[in-house]
Amino acid sequence: MRVCIIGAGDGGAIAANQIRRLDREAQIDVFSKRGSLGCPPCEMPLVIGGAIATWDELFRGFRESSFWEKRKVAVHLNTEVTEIDRGRKCIIADSEKYSYDKLILALGAIPVIPAVPGLDGKNEFSLSTDIADGVALSNAVARSTEATIIGGGFIGLEIAAALKARGFSKVCLLVRREILRSYLDEDMAERVKDVLRQNGVELILPAKIENIATKRGKKCVGLSDGELDVDFIFFATGAKPNVELAQKAGLQIGETGAIAVNHYLQTSAPDIYAIGDCMENWDIITGSKRRHQLATNAIRTGYIAGRNTVLGNHITYEGTVMPFITKVFGHQIGAVGFTEREARERGLDAVSVAVDTPRLRERFNGRPAHYKLIADAKTKTLIGAQIISEEIVSGTVDKLAVAMACRMPLAKLVQIDSCYSPHVQEDQVAAPLHRLIDKLGSGDG
Repeated sequence: MRVCIIGAGDGGAIAANQIRRLDREAQIDVFSKRGSLGCPPCEMPLVIGGAIATWDELFRGFRESSFWEKRKVAVHLNTEVTEIDRGRKCIIADSEKYSYDKLILALGAIPVIPAVPGLDGKNEFSLSTDIADGVALSNAVARSTEATIIGGGFIGLEIAAALKARGFSKVCLLVRREILRSYLDEDMAERVKDVLRQNGVELILPAKIENIATKRGKKCVGLSDGELDVDFIFFATGAKPNVELAQKAGLQIGETGAIAVNHYLQTSAPDIYAIGDCMENWDIITGSKRRHQLATNAIRTGYIAGRNTVLGNHITYEGTVMPFITKVFGHQIGAVGFTEREARERGLDAVSVAVDTPRLRERFNGRPAHYKLIADAKTKTLIGAQIISEEIVSGTVDKLAVAMACRMPLAKLVQIDSCYSPHVQEDQVAAPLHRLIDKLGSGDG
């Protein structure tokens, strides 16, 4: 069997590894138009902020050439695939034909830059899975002290923290509506905004950008009520699925603009699979189509598609509950499921509680946690959670993600055993769960 994989990021690497584990004789070719293997944008702020010393430290595991060599996978870097010939079951890359029995599209996503008048490409940066983007931004950081970040997603916040860690005197965050709007409701977002302001980040929201210009080596951002002069601009304004090649091949594009797939991750052509940022996802809670562009999803779907190419659609993909975690200025921000706003937009009878838990482990400098839990009043199941703390919250987010994926009733969820030690921050989710159950009027059942 011959498998071609277009895209050498995390999803493509995991797919190739699974294929090799199941079929020692398969011929596997991986193609990337980039000069090096990919890296998730979420890791790049660690180098930019100085937490990791060099870019080389991000190249580990399946980002090293030895990974591919050991598994006898042919990696074609600096090689752009320009056509998929479905009839002849081959791809065209740099005028060469490569036949395939199965094809996996791990095309990723492309940064979206808003159409603001005056953009000229000078001192304007964004991040993708191409490490060259991170290096270019890092070089700008080394010669600058002032920056404007446009966009309020987690990459924008992480870059803001990285710039302050590098001693920037001025970091302005321009947000059109609300920070972390995909993950937090406004009441929880207010806590994050307080953290940003306390650490010297200037917040401007809602921000209406009229134009951008380059003047005397500076970037000038024209707002409806003034002008900002900074050394460079960083765009954290989201990404769109990279679907041009799939469209050209006549594959079905879904309602979200990503490549439509079934539960086996097959596209509208049965021998072609799509994974990661370029595929159309759906949520487990309602089954609604959505985009979910995180490295963890690329890895999950790469695993499934890789095994299905060999085993013949052996594993189904069930969707996502959108678990998320980031860390900004020492605060972990975790979320899973819907925000209360999105739940109501999708027609659910959302009921929520917000609880500030007390500080535990006080003699060990323990910190409080802030919870918001959202339930569906009809099914009495959890459909959303948001947690902010200086303690580690990822374990709680993951536990709630499993409960939501299993559609576990709240009365059962609250009874899950938890570990405890006075040396380790206790999982305090039981307190908000008790309040949520009481608010729903469901008693103990």
